[in-house]
Amino acid sequence: MSVHRWLAGSMLAIAAIAAPWAAHANDTYPDRPVRLVVPFAPGGSSDIVGRVFGEYLQKKTGQPVVVENRAGANGIIGTRYVKEAAPDGYTLELSTNTTHAANVSLYKQLPYDAMADFEHIAPFGLSASVAMVSKESGIASVRQLAEYAKAHPDKAFFGYYNSASQMSGELFRLKSGAPLKGVSYKSIGNATSDLLGGHIQVIFMEYLPAVGQIPGGKLVPLGVTASKRYGAWPDVPTIAETYPGYELDFHLGLVAPKGTPAPILAKLHAWMDEAAHDPAFVAKLNELGMEPLPMSRQEYVRFSREKIDYWARQVKAAGVPPQ
Repeated sequence: MSVHRWLAGSMLAIAAIAAPWAAHANDTYPDRPVRLVVPFAPGGSSDIVGRVFGEYLQKKTGQPVVVENRAGANGIIGTRYVKEAAPDGYTLELSTNTTHAANVSLYKQLPYDAMADFEHIAPFGLSASVAMVSKESGIASVRQLAEYAKAHPDKAFFGYYNSASQMSGELFRLKSGAPLKGVSYKSIGNATSDLLGGHIQVIFMEYLPAVGQIPGGKLVPLGVTASKRYGAWPDVPTIAETYPGYELDFHLGLVAPKGTPAPILAKLHAWMDEAAHDPAFVAKLNELGMEPLPMSRQEYVRFSREKIDYWARQVKAAGVPPQ
């Protein structure tokens, strides 16, 4: 027998042994803790939704779901980590418009391909942001914010910690003509501290973390980035009511490393679809300012590609050069 024939026979034998084991592993998934990587620091929208879904998935599967924050480089560090993880369903990522859409246009080179390196499972939903200022600033409207920036061009800054907060500020600068300059922060907590301290004038903060900030009274909402007012704050206008054409939303979803077995992906999608139709889970998302967006895996792949194009247009319109 030739070496080649012997190797071929050995490989077939190994495959025959491995196939039933792999099928069994898929059938019993998950039979150990699942790690859900959030590529941003605690406190932001992705972190909050990740923890809400982690609790839901843990109840569904009976296995611990460990939410792990791997922040840095606009979500790139955590996303690269998931890309390189074993494709076995035990390392997942809470994906965002930043990691899997905007970064494609914001960076000349990424250590991952937003589509080819991942299995796109399903979206959690859509949300938007709100322009928040310190009560001490005395600014009471987006027009006053623009007027302040024009009167104090060397003292007008917006803080950002992801693509949604960055591009919301850049589009506001474009639409209002306000010479606001962006200041990058590693986390929403650092940016909020500087806002309260008067070092920056505004943060375009997602609804989810803003919900917890507004009741304290130290931060004031000026306008939302969505095309319509947010139901929880009916008195807060859209920015488009003052500056027509201004609109920006964002999405969150779930992805796995490329090559994760189809049966595992099907299970994860089924659990996400159940969550999207579960009144208690949907109520939690609504409280956090997110609108569920159930769709098939095929629809989500198309949606993800469309969002890459959407953010490319936003980045180009704002004149932000790739890093």
